[in-house]
Amino acid sequence: MKYLAAALVTLSLSAACLAPASSCQAEDVAQLSDMLKNGLRVQRPKDLAFIKRVVELVDQGRLPVPLVKSTFSWARSKPVRYPFPYFVKALRIRAGKLGIRL
Repeated sequence: MKYLAAALVTLSLSAACLAPASSCQAEDVAQLSDMLKNGLRVQRPKDLAFIKRVVELVDQGRLPVPLVKSTFSWARSKPVRYPFPYFVKALRIRAGKLGIRL
């Protein structure tokens, strides 16, 4: 069931937004947050805080969405039950190359 929810969120992120730009951006950020939380199986407060920080950086335009999504997909492809540590490590490395500290 969790996989279905994550897949639906991912599909809805790729759909075009017909709302005005500001509400479209807010919806995309909310969907990104849900996608990361559900897809990476985040539960601990410390992990939720990291996801919140990533979403804030995306919302501010400092962290590229494609970077976050591709790192998310890569972490999910790992044959583990809890892909979040892979996501954190990879995103920190990739963002660091762009001069963004997480």
